[in-house]
Amino acid sequence: MILIKELDGAQVIKQTQNDGTQKLSTMYFEEKDGTTIEIQITALAITKYEEESGYYVFMCDSDWNVQDDQQLEYVEEALAWAEKNFDVTQKEWI
Repeated sequence: MILIKELDGAQVIKQTQNDGTQKLSTMYFEEKDGTTIEIQITALAITKYEEESGYYVFMCDSDWNVQDDQQLEYVEEALAWAEKNFDVTQKEWI
């Protein structure tokens, strides 16, 4: 298991495993030429930027590339948001 310390300049507070065993969601991006790219979200990370208040839930692909994020005020809100939107429970966080 790899522990991530930083993503996109933000400190990682908590993370889920990213070993390819779970697919939390699929995101679709439309390219300029009209083609669609499908990206699997396989992990989440709760992060904090040093200069900002609040926390972010980063939605990541299998290489820990951040594909989207959700800003929330408290860690507890981030955990609840992840559970509601991705069925990630307390025991799944590292």
